[in-house]
Amino acid sequence: MTVPAGRIDAHHHFWDPARYEYPWMAGDAMDPVRRPFGPADLAVELGPAGVAGTVLVQTVSDTAETRQFLDIAADSDYVRGVVGWVDLTARSVGDDLDALLDGPGGDRLVGIRHQVHDEADPRWLCRPDVRRGLVAVQERSLTYDLLVRARELPAAIETVRALPDLQFVLDHIAKPRIGEGKDPLWRERMPGLAALPNVGVKLSGIVTEANWA
Repeated sequence: MTVPAGRIDAHHHFWDPARYEYPWMAGDAMDPVRRPFGPADLAVELGPAGVAGTVLVQTVSDTAETRQFLDIAADSDYVRGVVGWVDLTARSVGDDLDALLDGPGGDRLVGIRHQVHDEADPRWLCRPDVRRGLVAVQERSLTYDLLVRARELPAAIETVRALPDLQFVLDHIAKPRIGEGKDPLWRERMPGLAALPNVGVKLSGIVTEANWA
């Protein structure tokens, strides 16, 4: 197979269960990955896969993790960018973003993400305080990763339309229920998002929605 020069893995994670609690890691099924994964684990896989660089993506809602990831990026030969986390609802969101951008590794911060599909409110993205935070992301020329499922797609569509100058990136193609073999709500709602010019999609993490056996 011919590998394109400069291939980028646009979405990967590092984690350490001794340092953070990961709600998505609960349950016996996650036992095989319930250990630290860091730069050394990935480095040995890049060459055989023909990957020249990567984008490291947040896993928890904690700016301390974002600072840690920016430190890793600053010292890494292959982490080209970091999609981190800030509290979009905070009044200080602009200052919080500036602190990350001006701090160590801040030039590697390329985007912000939040686990929207874990919010109780399916219209969380439409809240005024969240929209204010997204404007702050836009003003700093960062992207915003949409971590949603079919339930949150209507709010995502409204938000992407409302902020045409902000580049959005849909993670995991909105996690359709692949394991069930069909997801009518996802199929119905995805075309509305796909039609918008300021949103792209990452074909990432899809296997996690399939039958693991």
